[in-house]
This record gives sequence, C-alpha cells and structure tokens, in this order.
Amino acid sequence: MLRYRITLITLILFTILGYTISSSAEDDIEDLIDIAESKGKVIAVINGEKSIPVNLRQNEKVIWSESSGNLGAFLTDSRFFVISTTSGAWHGLRLNLDEPEKAITSLSPFMALLVTSDRAICYSAKTDKFVEARLPLFDELVTAETGRYVAVVITTGRALGLGVKSPSFIEVRLGVKETVGDVKITLNKVTFRTSDRLLSFVANGYKWKELRLK
Repeated sequence: MLRYRITLITLILFTILGYTISSSAEDDIEDLIDIAESKGKVIAVINGEKSIPVNLRQNEKVIWSESSGNLGAFLTDSRFFVISTTSGAWHGLRLNLDEPEKAITSLSPFMALLVTSDRAICYSAKTDKFVEARLPLFDELVTAETGRYVAVVITTGRALGLGVKSPSFIEVRLGVKETVGDVKITLNKVTFRTSDRLLSFVANGYKWKELRLK
C-alpha cells in the first residue's frame, strides 16, 4: 500500500513537472530573425539561412533596430520597416520629417508598434499589414506597449487597443479629469486602471470592457 502511494505521488509530480515545462516552452519563442546593417543595406537573416536585404537611401540613418520571435524591425530618420518569418519581404512605411525624432517603439514576437507625435502604427505578423490611427493634437502619450498578440497605446485622452488579427485600432475615450494609473499587459490582454474605471482589452476582442470604480 505504501509503495503504491509513493508510485502514485511520483507519477503526479512528474505530470505536474511535465506540464510546467511544456507551458514554459510554449511561452518562450526563439528569436528567428537577425538584423545587420552593412554597406548601405539592412539585412534580415531568417532562421540563420535566408537573407533579405533592403537598400537605404543616401544619407539615411538607422535609429533603432530589434528582433523578437517571428518579427524584425528597424527605424530610420525617414522610414519604418518590419519583416516577419512568413512575409518573405521587408514592409516599409514612409514617415513625415519630424516623426522619427521622438518616436516610441515596442516589439513582440507578433506585433511591431511605432508611435509618433501624430499617429500610432502597428504591424501584425498574422495579417501581414500595417494598421494606423491618428492621435489627437493635444494629447500626451502615457504608454505604448506590445504583448505577444496585442498592442496598446494610451494617451491622456484615449486608449487604443489592437489584436493580432484586428483590421483597426479599437478606441475608448477618457474623461477630461480621468487620469491613468497602473497598466498591465500580458500575452493577449491589456488592463489598466484610471481614476474612475478599470479598462481591459483582449486580442480577439472588438471593444474595451470597463468596470466603474465610482
């Protein structure tokens, strides 16, 4: 009887351990793209094998570059580029003269986000497209972040959420005196608290959900 209990406990422990390991493995996505700049080009090397270059313009300077999971991205003083392991080509977006200077970037394995003073721009590896939304002239940026399957841009006047398969940003407006508190972003959900509400958006959602605190 004792031997049976020990065997049963051992099996349970191994099952729990196996589940924990598989869950951790599922959460970790290996960076599959390397980015290098050489001789007027930016080159993406995918899976250590296929290399895809894009030519820089004369005097064009790279400000930022990064890779995460299935995505690689870089920002120059005039353009924003993203590539995924499935796209097979760089996707570029021209920026206005003053946009790159104070731009905020965030990259996850499936979402590449760029926020300038004028607009929020996000590329999704699932749709293989850029999505953009204009920002109000007098709003100040609070935060811009990406989870694996979701992106969020919060200003003093509104919050914009985007799921990995969404065709457009989903907006919720904030009140004139409503202030933003803690922001939490996970794999597929963003939650933040304001002075009046608890707001949340999920990657496969079509609207913001709210809970009134007053």
